[in-house]
Amino acid sequence: MKPHSLYLALALLLPILPVRAADEATLHALVTQAQAKLQHSSAQQAPLYQSSSWLLGLPSISISHLQGLDSQRSFEQELNLNLALKSPALHRLEAKLKPLDQQLTAQQQKLQQLYLSGLLRQYWWQQQLAQAELAQLQHRQQLLEQLVSHQQALHQSGEASSSQLLMVQRELLELQLSQLPLQQQLQTATDALQRLTGVAELPPLDESKRALPQDDGSQNPLFQLTSLQLQRQKLLGQSRADGVETPWTLSLNGKNTATIGMEEQAIGVALDIPLSIGSGLSQAEVGSLVEQELLLAQQQQQLLLQTKLTLAELRQQQLQLQQQQQLLQQSLTLNQQLTDALAATKQQGFAQYQAWLRSYIDTLATESRLQLTQLQQAELHSKQLQALGVSL
Repeated sequence: MKPHSLYLALALLLPILPVRAADEATLHALVTQAQAKLQHSSAQQAPLYQSSSWLLGLPSISISHLQGLDSQRSFEQELNLNLALKSPALHRLEAKLKPLDQQLTAQQQKLQQLYLSGLLRQYWWQQQLAQAELAQLQHRQQLLEQLVSHQQALHQSGEASSSQLLMVQRELLELQLSQLPLQQQLQTATDALQRLTGVAELPPLDESKRALPQDDGSQNPLFQLTSLQLQRQKLLGQSRADGVETPWTLSLNGKNTATIGMEEQAIGVALDIPLSIGSGLSQAEVGSLVEQELLLAQQQQQLLLQTKLTLAELRQQQLQLQQQQQLLQQSLTLNQQLTDALAATKQQGFAQYQAWLRSYIDTLATESRLQLTQLQQAELHSKQLQALGVSL
């Protein structure tokens, strides 16, 4: 029995197309869209706090009345308006803190963008790898279905045993089962991207042409945020030690004193200025300030170390994939040569046709592994960008 000529159409099965790269403006717009969707779905942010330009605290009023115990019924009444004023040193401190606070807000936004970029990269590459592998498995499934059809025809004509048919049917069933986790992975990634961006189809997120920053992660928004926090902490610690946060107290006083036959009123003003002599901190406060500064410095060191370790691991994985790609390329060349050699005899009988078809399936499988390896290398490049703190 001669095999059908369906193999002529099988050669038209398209390989996985290479992923196109998107420009940086498109990638940034995508992250901005995800960030806007996140802020819209979350609770409304509280308005930014505003500080007084000259008061350090709320004004206070003190009222006193003193009644004499003698028979002259003398009394004394006093009204004080107390204002806690910012000292000139505190004004200078706030002038230094204001740009730091603005930079902190900006770095928080960048850190959120980096976090969303990581999610988009993770799920998009998960989607691409699942689609690529599913496409190749479906190609292979089409070939196996044809092989099952031929085995069934041979079995019905008595030219092949039932065991051969059962083996091919079992192989087809295992192939179908292997697609289920990939389908679930694809659905999970697609749903996640839909929730993150609100759009059904995303632009390509391949960043393999994007150059890696030549640093050790010091431009990472988290590192920059920690640096700003450390600068701010040092400024606040020094100001507390110098007593800068202690206000100048301005008091406006009104006093009424009266005895029999005499009453006297007086008004006045008083200014209480603290003297910065030595340190105004207790040992417990000093220990707390030192602990906070050391904690922030330690976070910086740990972040840089973790970045270096992550980059080293990713580069090692990339090197292994490059070596794997070279070996797969050699294997693909051999499989193609074998398939071409068997093609000359595939019409001589079912055994020859089956040998050619098996070789063709192996060629597709090797080609699939090669293409997946290339995709994984591009994914590793995105992971390195993420580790270095580069947003989409």
